[in-house]
Amino acid sequence: MRSDPSPRVRLEVAFLDADQAAPAPAPAADERACLTVLVVAAEVDLRRYVRECLRERSDLRLIEAATVMAAVTLAEDHSPDLLVVDEPERDVLATLSQVRAIILVDDLPRGAPPLIPHVRLLARPFTAERLVAEVGQLLGGVGQPSRTEGSNA
Repeated sequence: MRSDPSPRVRLEVAFLDADQAAPAPAPAADERACLTVLVVAAEVDLRRYVRECLRERSDLRLIEAATVMAAVTLAEDHSPDLLVVDEPERDVLATLSQVRAIILVDDLPRGAPPLIPHVRLLARPFTAERLVAEVGQLLGGVGQPSRTEGSNA
């Protein structure tokens, strides 16, 4: 005996070229109050890892872009509250300078002056807890309290 699927289940699959952005699903009624995080990274594995790290934050809606151009287009359509940007794509910050951002870097610069207050550096490798803490601190949300480790605070 077969039952009909729940009306709450929806599956969307998209195959993208490297320069395309992951399409954002249309927000459901309960998602409209969510904060939007735009993840900008050429490497699909890094975008997936960030998504996995932030999956516990039900108040976030993640959208993804593989290129700066795709990120700018998505930002125009979705007005992100936060950017998570892989260092090679940091040029997106010139265009989206008003948006809070976390830049994923290989090494933190020693003795460098802090970036503007709404931009933070997070050194690789980072844990889910560390990323959630940085997101919480920048968005003023429920994230774990942040220490100076792995950031430019």
